[in-house]
Amino acid sequence: MGLEMIDRLEELVGQLLTERTELRVCNQKLTDECDVLIQDRARVSNELDNLLEKLERLESKTS
Repeated sequence: MGLEMIDRLEELVGQLLTERTELRVCNQKLTDECDVLIQDRARVSNELDNLLEKLERLESKTS
């Protein structure tokens, strides 16, 4: 393998490592955002459950 080929290979490996790092950072940000959305969904679900319970109690009192 010529020196030019080795230099080119090293350059490509460097680019791949850089892209891998960038993708890992992006993936971590997306994972964090997903976790926040899951927490929000759970909170909203709990609030809806509480509201439904209150509505059921009100309906049973008026019946």
